[in-house]
Amino acid sequence: MLVRLAGNLFKTSDFIECRKLILAVSGGSDSLALLFLVKEHLKTLSVPPEMIVVTVDHQLRRESAREALTVAEICHAHHIKHIIVQWEGKKPKTHIASSARVARYDLLFQEAQKQGATLIMTGHTLNDQVETYQMRCQRLQKNAHILQQENFESMHDGICARDRHVLQQATWENKLYAVCPPKMGTNIAEKSCGLVYERGLSCIPREALLRRAVRLIRPLLGVKRETLQAYLRLKGKTWIDDPTNEDRNFERVRVRQSLHQKKLADIAKKVHEAALQRRQKAQNIADLILALDINVEYGRCFIAKPAPFLQQHPDFPFVLGLFTVLMGGGGYLLPLQKLIALFQKLCLHSAEKKRFTLAGSVIEYNRKGEYHKSGIAFWRESRNLKEAIVAPRKTLIWDGRYQVTNHGSKALKVGPAGLEQLKSLCKKSSFDLERPHYPSLQSLLMISNDKGYDIPELTHHSVLQQNVTIKRIMAPFEWLLSHEDAPFINIVEHFFNIEAKR
Repeated sequence: MLVRLAGNLFKTSDFIECRKLILAVSGGSDSLALLFLVKEHLKTLSVPPEMIVVTVDHQLRRESAREALTVAEICHAHHIKHIIVQWEGKKPKTHIASSARVARYDLLFQEAQKQGATLIMTGHTLNDQVETYQMRCQRLQKNAHILQQENFESMHDGICARDRHVLQQATWENKLYAVCPPKMGTNIAEKSCGLVYERGLSCIPREALLRRAVRLIRPLLGVKRETLQAYLRLKGKTWIDDPTNEDRNFERVRVRQSLHQKKLADIAKKVHEAALQRRQKAQNIADLILALDINVEYGRCFIAKPAPFLQQHPDFPFVLGLFTVLMGGGGYLLPLQKLIALFQKLCLHSAEKKRFTLAGSVIEYNRKGEYHKSGIAFWRESRNLKEAIVAPRKTLIWDGRYQVTNHGSKALKVGPAGLEQLKSLCKKSSFDLERPHYPSLQSLLMISNDKGYDIPELTHHSVLQQNVTIKRIMAPFEWLLSHEDAPFINIVEHFFNIEAKR
């Protein structure tokens, strides 16, 4: 069993170009098994990476410091480098589990950067995967029930009173059909609903990218916890039992205790199928984006009105929602309700011009748009564009859209582009802008200090930019990018590459 267990967990690609890897080990059975399984596997590699074990002390329990030292003792006995990092500061009173998760990954990432490690491995198991699936199923069912009870009046202006009454009485499935005009394809909303469900139910990915810089791999996702505990017992190893794993105040514990072990395999199969569907969906989205005529420039995204068969593509609403969020600087993708609202409001077969706001973006549909084309334009709305200071040798995320790193010795002010500065640049600059669209231009990042100001997306090689690194980010995918989403993210990120546009 030991040979088969260790041999099936790792892929050749897991350790490519990896000189140092970090193992997140708490001392529980899952992570302790990971430690010994990785240790065994590295012996089979001709040039194994250095293994560094990191224990995160969340400082939520009195015993946590002692438990971290226990892991240190185990590592010392096996000549493995061990580091303890602590979650400092005031702890939240609510959403403790999710806050601890974010803090844990941030600390692991920081240590990886400090140690020069390009890979982090964690001990998530099949049990964790199944529990996550059940939790998301319950939330989706709850959200579907809420949506079924909602009055859709705010989501479809212009629908007559008689049709509103029909919608209010309709079933969930019928509402999905009702809000999509027949000319746009009556099954699009239902299919985009399927997309939302598949994304959520694919659960924990085996591989992801943390802060777009460090790979995160979970090699034990296909292994039951009881199998790992049997493995440890055969090796004569003991593990630490965290008492919070029995605390029913936590949703995961309640779900875990309600799950029958015999259902693990069945649910795991559903998760696997959902992951495959999500990967296929991601590729379909990538293909659709390539087929569309999309331009992102000067603070505005423009999608030329697509051919009818592309409008009826089941993933077209998702693409609209994606660019809405990316232009608005939002941190989360749009939920199903807002995707439906966006798709229905646009009604591309309509002759009238439309303009509305959603998720921080202004969205405008015009039959006579940019370059004499009809299409949809997106830009950041002017509300809540605030100024901030980037201290020397610090990094700041501005407006969920720009990552600014100040390498200099003086503070740097960041904020939205000023109208006077824009008009001045437009007069003396050589960039191609026949008719400046100031509402979108004013959403661009402007940097300034005592030497002057600069708008990096309109100019380059200025004095102010010499000690500054600026990156246009995609907030929903910046912290943790699932491997399943990579196909379309690899396409979309080219639209937001500031350096490539200069």
